Amino acid sequence: MIDYSEIAKVLRDEIHAGIYSDSDAFPSLTKIVRRFGVSRPSAVRSIAELKRLGLVTVRKGSGTFVSKVNRTIGLAIPGTADSEFFSAVMEGLVCNCNQYGMDLVAGDVFPVAHKPRGLQAERLARHLVSIPAAGVIMQPVAYSKEAQSVNEVIADILDKAGIPVVLIDYDILPPPARSKYDLVAIDNFNAGRKVAAHLIDAGAKRICCLLYKLSADSVHARFAGVDAEVYRVTGRHVDIIEAKPADVGLIAAGLAAYRPDAIVCSNDLAALKLSRTLARLKVRIPRDVKLAGFDDVVEAGRMKPALTSIRQPCFDLATTAFRTLLERIKNPDLPPRQILLDTTLIVRESTAS
Repeated sequence: MIDYSEIAKVLRDEIHAGIYSDSDAFPSLTKIVRRFGVSRPSAVRSIAELKRLGLVTVRKGSGTFVSKVNRTIGLAIPGTADSEFFSAVMEGLVCNCNQYGMDLVAGDVFPVAHKPRGLQAERLARHLVSIPAAGVIMQPVAYSKEAQSVNEVIADILDKAGIPVVLIDYDILPPPARSKYDLVAIDNFNAGRKVAAHLIDAGAKRICCLLYKLSADSVHARFAGVDAEVYRVTGRHVDIIEAKPADVGLIAAGLAAYRPDAIVCSNDLAALKLSRTLARLKVRIPRDVKLAGFDDVVEAGRMKPALTSIRQPCFDLATTAFRTLLERIKNPDLPPRQILLDTTLIVRESTAS
């Protein structure tokens, strides 16, 4: 006999397909019993499941109806075309929207210069308001002196329209401050500790971090974790090479100043660029310097030698952010939440002993 959850799935898919109007009564329990050849309790449980998902409402004395709800979710992520990580997150959001019968509207904020970036951020926010979106998942802008003001423009416009926001990856305010928005991210601090512990086990004695100016707070959290683990084990802090990974002069100066035998980069793209710079400087990986990154993008496994990296749970991040937003839409008075997901260290040849 068919299970109530299978009935609920069939009916859910039909709701998503637009078969039932929100102005007409939904199939009665009697019709569900006859159609699927199940008992009345099974029909009742299937309706209860649809109600739990927010797809139907039961009106006393009138019957069951498809819920009138806004089913559009907005996504605001800068630099999606340049980020394999966020492409994977978007795929996860699409899967979740399909499952719940919701539409996803995505927008980017890509100009580098402050004025056009601010204008585009404002235009994107107003577009999401005009749709209107039921809620927005947003990754704040980073790597710019004006990043905070750009983020605040977007958040303020959405706030005034009463549209809930869930942040992904990091907050719009620098730590230790926290905004009023829910935040879903990986545990960057613990991820940094994992990398450092592995490098120490692999024999590294002098670990450096390669830092961009104006890096996102998630990067600082990663490097804080690296530093904490190194200090716990060795009693000394890590050194910071502040440079772009392709800047041969500054990288050479950092190598001469700190003589690292391991370098941790903010992400895999930076590690890939640094590997080319090290090759120009005749520095061998991992013989002279071990190298590690974050994100575990496809190129990490293709590098020569292949790159040790932290793998982010992109689909789980997307699912958690999506469900957190649904909860926030349903219960706007919940206190702000910070949800941190665990990561996996993928060890490859770039950190071999």
